[in-house]
Amino acid sequence: MPGDNEAGLSSEQASGRMNEDMEASRAVYVPPVADPNNRPLTAKELEEEKNRRAQELYEEEQRHKEEKRRQKELEFKRYKRKLITPGVVLVAGAIASITMFLMKFDNKRMLIWLFIILFMAWIIGGLIHYMFDKFAEENEKVVSEEGEVINKGIIPPDEES
Repeated sequence: MPGDNEAGLSSEQASGRMNEDMEASRAVYVPPVADPNNRPLTAKELEEEKNRRAQELYEEEQRHKEEKRRQKELEFKRYKRKLITPGVVLVAGAIASITMFLMKFDNKRMLIWLFIILFMAWIIGGLIHYMFDKFAEENEKVVSEEGEVINKGIIPPDEES
């Protein structure tokens, strides 16, 4: 190994460096240590995971359907409450017209009183409608708060001990 001394190294240093270079050039692949928590799932575990996901999807779908049904019900109730004012005006107008006709009011006086009665009935119907809306709003708020409490109280299956 006379050629190794040309770089100014002793023969022992040159052979040591050559051995290091050879070891470094051998790319030895060491597979990573398998994490016991990342092991492949067994068929039974895969089936359980599949069933759990299917159950979650089913429960989510049921919650969605229930919420949709509840929204439709609330919308229908709102629609019915909208009819309060016209209903009050219609009933008041019918009662006033029949009463004035039976009491043989003249047409001019009958129309003036009918207009006044219908206007008052419209105001009263609007107030009744407003009160029903406020009561319904409070009830919806209470129901939604109760639903939140119930949902917060449920422990998800992953966290059960």
